[in-house]
Amino acid sequence: MFKFEQNPAEKTDYIIGSTWSSLTKTWKKYNQAKEDMNIMLMRQYSKKIQNLQKKLGLEESHFEELSDYPDNTLFR
Repeated sequence: MFKFEQNPAEKTDYIIGSTWSSLTKTWKKYNQAKEDMNIMLMRQYSKKIQNLQKKLGLEESHFEELSDYPDNTLFR
């Protein structure tokens, strides 16, 4: 199903589990920010999602809806 790219001796099951938990929670926060159309939070959570996916050895998600907004655009 998923292939973890880290050495099992380096990463404990606890670290992997807590990273999965963080990923799940961050996706929920991202979806809420998307529903609220809060682009700043969507960008923040998308970067965190990609970092967590990288830690788990997963393919990083692409956030197409954020590509229309430059990085320096601020929405409130």
